[in-house]
Amino acid sequence: MLGIALGMTGAAIAAPNDQVRSKRQQAEAARGQIEALGMRLESAVERYNSAQAQLGDVRAAIADNEHSIRVTRASVRSAKTALADRLVLEYRSGDPDALAALLGARSLSEMLAQVSVMRRASQQTARIIGDLLSAQRELTRREKQLAADRRRAATLVAQRSAAKQELERGIAAQHDLVRGLEGEIAQLQREERARQRRIAEEAQQRLAAARTAERAAAANDPGLGGSGNASTGSVGGSSGGASSGSAGGGSAPIPPPASGSLGGRAVAAAMRWLGTPYSWGGGNARGPSRGIAQGAGTVGFDCSGLTLYAYAQVGISLGHFTGTQWQSGQRIGRMSDLAVGDLVFFGSDLGHMGMYIGGGQMINAPQTGDVVKISDISSGYYASRFRGGVRPY
Repeated sequence: MLGIALGMTGAAIAAPNDQVRSKRQQAEAARGQIEALGMRLESAVERYNSAQAQLGDVRAAIADNEHSIRVTRASVRSAKTALADRLVLEYRSGDPDALAALLGARSLSEMLAQVSVMRRASQQTARIIGDLLSAQRELTRREKQLAADRRRAATLVAQRSAAKQELERGIAAQHDLVRGLEGEIAQLQREERARQRRIAEEAQQRLAAARTAERAAAANDPGLGGSGNASTGSVGGSSGGASSGSAGGGSAPIPPPASGSLGGRAVAAAMRWLGTPYSWGGGNARGPSRGIAQGAGTVGFDCSGLTLYAYAQVGISLGHFTGTQWQSGQRIGRMSDLAVGDLVFFGSDLGHMGMYIGGGQMINAPQTGDVVKISDISSGYYASRFRGGVRPY
């Protein structure tokens, strides 16, 4: 009986522990699924950002064109009135028989004066007609452009709406994944925050050492302007970068960043916001901001908003869209050529980006529900999706 009792006690003790382990495993699996879903949703966020940016430009063009059309229509009305007045004047004061008018002149000087008056009248009428035709052509051109811009705006609104709906469905799916696992997810998040504090401290120490080495090198040989090796922080030949960099393949030599690199200063600006919430469309040149759609209630950054802010602090303007930032500097094809501050991009559609901080890591704003953090790009998810880097200075 005692053995049976002990056995039952052991089973009773073991069962809750197994349940805890099982719940944690479920939570870890759910969190992994949430992260993968979040990365896919980043593409939708950037499609929204792209449509929003283009829509702003198109609406500005529409407003400008509408004003120009009003002015041009007024010019057409004015030209028509001037032409009508001119024709009435010519009818009232002119002689229908020009030859009779000339023959009736009493002197040669009077005849020449009559010719001059008729020529001037004809030239003025022709000029009024020319102005009218020119204004009418301009009006037609602008009306066609206005119609095209309005069609473009409607398309962009539809694209923006589709991206928003995709994001909303994704958020609902994320909520479904964590239902019943909230406590375990919260514990995993606490552990991740502690890990982030450790790696942030390590990154800050590494960046400080690089700046010290850079200043020492510049002091020893100020004429060279620095080599950049101190700030490069190579990934160490990661296969993710060497194989997947499609932008030039790293074949062209990449010049090192100058001493006192703008990239290092931009990274320092971004690092001040570690732990800031992710917000769709959030972030501008002044710092974190309220986002759009689901991010409207959250002050924070999305991935391109964070890099936009960081480089604004060193006087470099970037667009709030991964696609425009991809075109904003010198392309870097291999991870091993990255330097501190280089923008790094992921996915065939440039759905996510961050800023390289050395040591195979980037600072980035990953997804809804997450925060500005440091992520490893030398292996795993990011390494397999590395598209390339951009040095925007």
